[in-house]
Amino acid sequence: MLERFKKFGPVFTFKLGSYEMTTVVDYEAVRSLLQLGDSKVMTGWNPPALYAMLGEGTKRNLEDPAARAISRKLMAPGFSKEALRGYLRKIEAICVKQLEAWAAAGKAVDLRAEGKALSFEFSTQLLVDFDVPDEEKAAIKIKLDLLFQGMFAPPIQLPGTRFSKGLAAKAELQQDIMRIIKAGQARRQQQQQDGEQSSVFQYILEARRQTQSTDGTLSEQQMADAGIGLIIAGNDTSGLGISALLAILPLFPGVMEKLRQEQQEVIAKYGPDLSINVLDAMPYADAVVREVLRVAPPSAQVTRQTLVDMEVLGKFVPKGSRLLLSTLMGQVLTDPKLNPSLGSEQLQTLDRTWYTIDAKTLKQDFKPERWLVQQQQQQDGSSSSSNRPSQLLTFSVGPHVCLGLTLFLHEAKVLLALLARGYSLDALNGEDVLLSATVVTQLKSNTQVRFGKVQQAAPVAAR
Repeated sequence: MLERFKKFGPVFTFKLGSYEMTTVVDYEAVRSLLQLGDSKVMTGWNPPALYAMLGEGTKRNLEDPAARAISRKLMAPGFSKEALRGYLRKIEAICVKQLEAWAAAGKAVDLRAEGKALSFEFSTQLLVDFDVPDEEKAAIKIKLDLLFQGMFAPPIQLPGTRFSKGLAAKAELQQDIMRIIKAGQARRQQQQQDGEQSSVFQYILEARRQTQSTDGTLSEQQMADAGIGLIIAGNDTSGLGISALLAILPLFPGVMEKLRQEQQEVIAKYGPDLSINVLDAMPYADAVVREVLRVAPPSAQVTRQTLVDMEVLGKFVPKGSRLLLSTLMGQVLTDPKLNPSLGSEQLQTLDRTWYTIDAKTLKQDFKPERWLVQQQQQQDGSSSSSNRPSQLLTFSVGPHVCLGLTLFLHEAKVLLALLARGYSLDALNGEDVLLSATVVTQLKSNTQVRFGKVQQAAPVAAR
């Protein structure tokens, strides 16, 4: 893709599997197209395999503006400040349990596997509140992974293909989840009677009751499909994002030291308990998470389909064209606030491919302080654009911005706070770290990290 950018400019055709995509890599153009949202100009598009795995309801919500508006309205309360406040203790408990297990292991852990394990807990407990028995977790994780791989496979339903394996995993997952739903039905009914909403899914049911004058019930099939969709969405964001975060941190001991210092100041001011206010008072942790999302976005691209003839940066794009909007290249390469003088001469000197992120690249590009510049400018009203990134595209922008952004930020910041307060992490093969960013950004290297317990330093007064 980088070679085609060099040769044809920021709008060009590119093969994504068997699909020819009109690809846009210019930051401002990508952002403008994303901000169109639901319009008469373009609509959502995804490979047929994705809809086969996630169901017609997902296709309707992604491509039908009216259905999407209803879906977002139902889901929004589950990501509100009030909801996040209610999830916080559960987020902390999940992170403590995982960090303790990693530290107690006495050996390095594989981040590819452990990142998925942590995201599985986030997804099943925060998004759907499914009480998955420990003895079933490993099998369900394997099925989720097969389903995820099937989403982006050629839709060839022959024995042994990734698509067929994904469909088989989906059928088994539906049965698994329906069984888990039945097992936890009494507990959820009691929570509803007490007015407690312990997951995004519970908020959706409550919203259905309030907006549709019904009891909010769904058929078992609908609940299973909704559960699969939410878990997949959570794994896609939390798992890939957390894995990248933990793989990148050991490369930057100075960043880890600043995180520890920030936590000492936070504890001195607010005490040891975590709260929404405490998380809001962690600007450096917030900057670290945002910089990870910039250089290694869980979703490296967004796809759309044009409904009319249009022009993008001087290039004619006919009606019915599939668009691939590269959020990764926009954020890392073509953001005018980071590369204001990007031109053909500079492009010709680039020798890395767009879809690989290695330790050398990270050491050049990963700078959390970029986001502190932005926060300071917002506070004092200054207009300097020195080294300040533009808006993140990772979770889209405008009407389609992902509702899960705030939840992920809270998950990641709780994890960083706990890590900085009482744990060490050392990569055994950090220089070999390699992330691949095609459809999503995921660890490709066998990144081994050893966690340990450290003595928490005494709180210091904030400067």
